[in-house]
Amino acid sequence: MLQAATNPWTDRKALIGRFAPGLSQLLQYRCAWLRDDLAAGISVAAVAVPTAIAYAQLIGFDPIVGLYTAILPLVAYALFGTSRQLIVNPDAATCAVFAASVLPLAAGDHQALRSLSVALAVLTGLMCIAAGLFKLGFVADFLGKPILVGYLNGVAITIFLGQIGKVFGFSMHSRGIIPHVIELVGKLPLTHLPTFGVGLATLALILAGKHWWPRAPVPLMAMLLGSIGLTWKLAV
Repeated sequence: MLQAATNPWTDRKALIGRFAPGLSQLLQYRCAWLRDDLAAGISVAAVAVPTAIAYAQLIGFDPIVGLYTAILPLVAYALFGTSRQLIVNPDAATCAVFAASVLPLAAGDHQALRSLSVALAVLTGLMCIAAGLFKLGFVADFLGKPILVGYLNGVAITIFLGQIGKVFGFSMHSRGIIPHVIELVGKLPLTHLPTFGVGLATLALILAGKHWWPRAPVPLMAMLLGSIGLTWKLAV
């Protein structure tokens, strides 16, 4: 019997698709998609980059670490990921658990904080791979909705208080919700009015955009106007 000749390129594409699904999709990319992808990428970056920087500072890292976490995982997932819609970025809940696990062990030592963070990230990745191989996703079904909602609300309050000092234009160093609120109230007379004005205007634009222009890239517009306001403040 005659056997059909195998196509080396087809076999190579199948191998790439098995180990690097994202790269296999990139090889089939169409130029017509570029315009929409650029708009989507700029809109996501306008939100993801400041968020990643804030989360890095929440743990105690320098802002540059937030940029690394916002960019490098995206590049890796673009090559090895299987979903074309998933956004890979630092998560508030993950950062809160990370900080609660690592900060007490680091005890204020920045070198130890970096070493422990790398070790925890590697171990977490190995555990995720093992959980995927053994199909342990059903474990998440045992977490009750009230627990998840309460936990996420607590994380949101923690992040809000961790960043509120930047809106008023002064630094804050307390740990915990109650000490943070007390420090915020005590430092209100130190408010830097131009910084506070830029923060209020940005928040007002985002809220107004959600109400009147729900389909407009309001967060991107707010970031652009906030950058202009920051440049003006520095110039003054």
